Amino acid sequence: MGLLKRRTPTVPADLRDRLRIPAHEKLLAWGDGPRGDSDRPSALVAATDSALYVEAAGERFPWDRISQARWEEPLLEVDVLRDGGRSGPTLRLHLEVSGDLPAAIHDRVTASVVASELIDLGDGVIARMIARRASDGADIHWTVAFQGDVNPEDPQLQKRARESLAEFRSALGI
Repeated sequence: MGLLKRRTPTVPADLRDRLRIPAHEKLLAWGDGPRGDSDRPSALVAATDSALYVEAAGERFPWDRISQARWEEPLLEVDVLRDGGRSGPTLRLHLEVSGDLPAAIHDRVTASVVASELIDLGDGVIARMIARRASDGADIHWTVAFQGDVNPEDPQLQKRARESLAEFRSALGI
């Protein structure tokens, strides 16, 4: 009586070249999805110890630039932060092969967070203060994510957020 073995797809031989992953980065997991291009029938996604590589976007996203990710097979949604910690695009990736990619993304994004706390800025405005370690491990980046429907460009709101962030940093000793 034989047991059926779950077959794990082999990492594509050209994955590092196609995604331009440096040799010093450790590959943690990868996924593959349809591309709709006859010359290259798939779109690779790879998680390394330093970043998420998305072939369809042609980009490398360091872990501290990803605010969150959601996985509901076969759709992976990744929320990207712009410079300054502002919300950016949401990548929607259809994966036919996912392997350990969703778990690796969750692990790396979670590991980048040093501290996170909701702060009441007054007038019903709540903001999340977040300290995240850069992928190189040297710097800590601070961001403020406003909750609800507020204008993040409001100068008074930005001033209150800066003051609250300074208090939060001081309380943490960072």
